[in-house]
Amino acid sequence: MGDKFANILIVFIMIIILGLGGIYYVKVTGSYNYSVEEGSSYSEVIENALNEDINDVKNNTQTNQLTEGNNIYASQNAKSGYKYNNRNYYNGLNEEEKAIYDTIVNNIDKLKTGNTRIRIEYDFSKILDSKNGEELLDNYYRNVIHAINLDIPNLFYLNFSKLSLSIEKKSSLFSTKYKLYIDKGKNDNYFLEGFVSGAQTEVAVTQVETAKDQIVKTMTGTDYQKTKMVHDWLINYMTYDSQSNNRASVYGAFIEKKGVCESYARTYKYILDELGIENILVTGVATNSKGETEDHMWNYVKLDGKWYAVDATWDDPIIIGGGIATEETKYRYFLKGSREFNTNHEAKETISSTNRVFKLPELEVNNY
Repeated sequence: MGDKFANILIVFIMIIILGLGGIYYVKVTGSYNYSVEEGSSYSEVIENALNEDINDVKNNTQTNQLTEGNNIYASQNAKSGYKYNNRNYYNGLNEEEKAIYDTIVNNIDKLKTGNTRIRIEYDFSKILDSKNGEELLDNYYRNVIHAINLDIPNLFYLNFSKLSLSIEKKSSLFSTKYKLYIDKGKNDNYFLEGFVSGAQTEVAVTQVETAKDQIVKTMTGTDYQKTKMVHDWLINYMTYDSQSNNRASVYGAFIEKKGVCESYARTYKYILDELGIENILVTGVATNSKGETEDHMWNYVKLDGKWYAVDATWDDPIIIGGGIATEETKYRYFLKGSREFNTNHEAKETISSTNRVFKLPELEVNNY
């Protein structure tokens, strides 16, 4: 009798365990269906789901051992991969510059270590054997970094000023041979301040990609509707703040929920790129409502074959004394044509240090 009771008890306990396991399985692997409850805003629904996903990644970080070369998230989280499809600045490079650009982009995973040395497999001897060859190549490298920095918005862990182009020269009686590398130069690494290891960087990349994927899932409708939805989410989710080390990056936007104009513009591009909506980052100067001119970054977006400007940062004003921005204020710089937008925004096409011109698309005159 006792054995029979014990067996029944064991079966009962196993049913409970399996039942709980089934509930957990559904929670982790089930698809997301964001339904808006009465009284809650669309942005709040997205933010709540986003926070849950980011916290899941953070909790995994605390409960798992991370080691270099063993990224636990590689197997636990499927990554869509970033779509490098809006490369306006790449198109403005010459052949030699594109060779450097391609080497860096094709080795982004290696750059996450912060110190990997990457060989550039291209013959630069014709340039380097010429007068002022090294100076010319240095200018080419500056153009490349400028292009990558504006084409690819999610390299938030890199400090481009610490990334170096190194040249090794071996001369013989009849010839000189060169080897070129991308490396950390004389620095300890080429990480942005706050990032110290490849393992930590992998976790941060996974957090950002998880956040981006969840936002993309919610974007439906026409390209115009998606463009507006991303704009609205961004200015509701983020707060303008200039104090963080990550104030100019997508990491600052997604994870810290704050940043400056670069953070707004890069995050807008990052999401629109994933949605397949053609857009570019634009740098220049802008004159604010106080008459002060400042360096600034915004976006150009292509809809229905025409280009329009979006300044999400200035659509997210700081309301003195708190409160909510009006609809008029919220879309003051959304999909604007040149006639209105260029009254206080001036785009720069030329890099002052190299005099290279990167041609920008011509804005439509009228607003969308």
